[in-house]
Amino acid sequence: MAFFSVGDNYRGTYQIEYVEPFFEGELAVASSEGERFFLQLTRLQKPAPPRAIQQYLSLKDHPLIVPYLQVYSEERSLVMIRPFVSFTERLHERIARGGLEEDQILDWVKRLFPVEETLKEKPLRMYTVLHPANIGLTESGGVQVLYCGVEGRTLPDPQVDWGNLLYMLFSGKMLDQPIKKLPPDHGFSKPLEKLIQRSFHRPANSVASNLESYLKKRDSKGFFDFLKPKSTSKGNKAPKIPPSVESPSDSAAPEKSPSEGPSSDVLRRRLEETRRAQEEAARQEQERREREEAERRAREEAARQEQERREREEAERRAREEAARQEQERREREEAERRAREEAARQEQERLERERREREEAERRAREEAARQEQERLERERREREEAERRAREEAARQEQERLERERREREEAERRAREEAARQEQERLERERREREEAERRAREEAARQEQERLERERREREEAERRAREEAARQEQERLERERREREEAERRAREEAARLKQEPVPGGPKEQSERARVERLHHDRLAAQFEEYVRHVFNRQSRGND
Repeated sequence: MAFFSVGDNYRGTYQIEYVEPFFEGELAVASSEGERFFLQLTRLQKPAPPRAIQQYLSLKDHPLIVPYLQVYSEERSLVMIRPFVSFTERLHERIARGGLEEDQILDWVKRLFPVEETLKEKPLRMYTVLHPANIGLTESGGVQVLYCGVEGRTLPDPQVDWGNLLYMLFSGKMLDQPIKKLPPDHGFSKPLEKLIQRSFHRPANSVASNLESYLKKRDSKGFFDFLKPKSTSKGNKAPKIPPSVESPSDSAAPEKSPSEGPSSDVLRRRLEETRRAQEEAARQEQERREREEAERRAREEAARQEQERREREEAERRAREEAARQEQERREREEAERRAREEAARQEQERLERERREREEAERRAREEAARQEQERLERERREREEAERRAREEAARQEQERLERERREREEAERRAREEAARQEQERLERERREREEAERRAREEAARQEQERLERERREREEAERRAREEAARQEQERLERERREREEAERRAREEAARLKQEPVPGGPKEQSERARVERLHHDRLAAQFEEYVRHVFNRQSRGND
């Protein structure tokens, strides 16, 4: 799981802007109070002592190392706060573009030699990772390293040596795992192959010596002998960068000041001192580069003139040069074998001498340790006896003093408690009476409010019940009236039918005048029945309309 996450605030101060894996840890870019910082997480093999952190902080003035402003201890790791350096690019990105010249590569390597010497001089030996992803190219043309570790404390172990760095620079290929010797298909010239091969498992001073020898031989030999190795990058193929060392984009790489530690003024002062030291180093570096450029141009001019002269004599010299070259290679092979034998004999002699000194030192330390332990035991026993007697006297006096003090405190405590108990009981009585009065008043108010609420609710229910009964009574009376009218109509119709039937059955007496009168009565009767029916229909229709409303 990643320690840093984009958008988080480390220690409430550093706003994380970018995070990338970085040599088994992480490298983050953060901002704080308008300034940018590197935040580097370094994993630990075992806990780092305080002096290891002090060693990191002591590197703030080294021109080839990005300074350390603050170091925080986290769980099984350290977090370094470092000023943001706007690298033009990291070295592995420059290699990916291709087109590197041999002189440029060797110049970068020579500049890095002092870093190893500085780190190994520390009381707790330190190291850097000689991987292109750990090396940044500054705007002034210089180099600076990012990762520094403490041997036996931090991860990763220093497995990438000078030989691996030279191979990656000259071949243009990034290594997933360190190699111990050159692969068979390296394609380097013989002198360059020897230089790289002799840089595996060697310290910086040894590699520097081999490099100086290589340059002297290269400059003293003919132009055509060293023409081939000048182009060092194998095309423009992008190297394979291990996932643990891929770099952020050029625009991301800031750092932040710590939320716990020095104030903002102290951090700005440190940053200003660092900037001034870097500017001074860059100025000196520029002057040195200008001097070297002038010397290089003079050498190139001399080489050009020499080349013109050699080209005129080339036909005569080729045979001599070929013989000399073969003789030189034979001598170099013999010299290499002799040096290898001498080196093996020297290492064996050193090993035996080292083992002898270690045995003698171990015996001397064992004797001194035994004598020291015996002396310490006797001194400890004497001090223990004296301490036991002194403690016994002090204990007796202390116990007597404590007894008297305890009795006095017990008397005072008993009196104080009696006073406090009386005051507490009186206070409780008054408080109890006050609460009882308030509770009685509250209950009376609640009872009155409850009774009033019950009265209002009762009256509301009575009103609703009266209204409901009135509505039911009106509906019942209306229903009875309608039923009564229906029965009356039916009775009237029945009587009318009976009367009509009776009239039909009875003979009609009298003349036309009586018949006309009878017909008029029947029409009036029928008209009255029709009017009653219409009134009934209208009444039912109006009642249904009111019900729908």
